[in-house]
Parts: sequence; C-alpha cells; structure tokens
Amino acid sequence: MKDVVVIGGGIAGLQAAVYTAKAGEDTLVLDSDESLVYNTSNIQNLVGHDYIAGQELLRNGREKLEDFNGEFREEKVEKLEKTDNGFLVTAEENEYEAEYVVLASAGMTDYLKPLDVEFEESKEGPYWMDRHIVTDEDNKVMGGLYAAGLIRYWVYQTAFAMGDGTKAAVNLLSDKYGEPYQDHDT
Repeated sequence: MKDVVVIGGGIAGLQAAVYTAKAGEDTLVLDSDESLVYNTSNIQNLVGHDYIAGQELLRNGREKLEDFNGEFREEKVEKLEKTDNGFLVTAEENEYEAEYVVLASAGMTDYLKPLDVEFEESKEGPYWMDRHIVTDEDNKVMGGLYAAGLIRYWVYQTAFAMGDGTKAAVNLLSDKYGEPYQDHDT
C-alpha cells in the first residue's frame, strides 16, 4: 500500500509528489506521458529561470521526485475506487492501493466514473478542459482525495499549476498529520 498516489505526472502532479515524497510519504506518480507542458518550449515566468522548456521542467521534476525516493511509472489509470482503507487505483498493468490520492490528470477524467465526484462546466474561452472537478478551498474533493492543476481550475499557466500542486500536497499532509504542515529547508 502506498501512502500517496498521484494520477498525472505533469507540472501540478510532479510538484505535489515532490512535496509528499520529501515529507517521507511513500509516493507513486502514474502518468500517461502526455503532459500539456511538453509542447511549451519557452516558459519565462518562473522564478529562478530566464526561460525553460517544458520537457526540461518535467525531467527536473522526475529527478527531484527520485531524489526523495518517490517513484514515477508510465501507466495510464483506468479506474479509481474508494475502499475501506483509502483508494484502489487500477492502471493498465497493475493495481495500487493508496491511503491518499492526488488527481492531476488535466482533461482525463473517465477513470473517476466509480466515484461520486462533482464537476462544473468550463468557462468560455481557449481552455483545454470541458469541465473541472469541484474541490473545497484546500483542493480536497473528498476525504483522502485531492486535486491540482487543470483538472480543478481554468488557469492555463505553468507557474499556477506548480503552486496548485504544492497547495494540494501541503493540505493533504496537514490533514494526515493533524496539524499545519510546513516544509522549511535549511
């Protein structure tokens, strides 16, 4: 059983996974390797970078996840179900049990059909998703289930997705530990 499974290994998912893995949680990222940021070659709005390509950002995120003993697997998730102990994630090749799950799969939501989750229609304009999952202000969908990035919000910006991944992870860890989670490097 994993502590945390993150569904979606784009910017929001990797950021959430890095935080939970750094906190010592046994973290697995499942990804179909179709992140929207792959096609972005010149991201200029991130602190610490004059510019960076999306592929490089994803590669760096996977390396950082590995540094904190997190795991990345390229597997498409087919179904997510609630269990007595958390969640059962059914992927193409394996099944995984997890205490907590972070949804970060952008427009891919078919695997959520077994769950009773609420969606809202997208706003008008050039947005990728037709609908978004409804969360509370702490990114929580339901007990143990969180969402980050484009699966829950319309802001189509790399910096926002990273921050939203951080927010989901910090709120997950705060709920798990029963006190506000803080991550301060020395």
